[in-house]
Amino acid sequence: MKWLHPSFWVNYDKSTYPTVADAQRAIERYCRENGHTCRFLEDDTVEIDGVPHEIYRGYEPGSRGNYGIKCRKL
Repeated sequence: MKWLHPSFWVNYDKSTYPTVADAQRAIERYCRENGHTCRFLEDDTVEIDGVPHEIYRGYEPGSRGNYGIKCRKL
């Protein structure tokens, strides 16, 4: 798979800070819906289609105070 961006935001509908479990569920759902494989290496590291990504859980800039989940290629 060719990645166009070094990072991407995963849909997260809650307005509370995402826990590790929230982030992992959201990433699993994202991967399943988009035909990707994922395997969690650590609480904040996931391998998507064989490529390791850091998981960021926190404030999403420009979202009027919402929290988000971002995966960034390592």
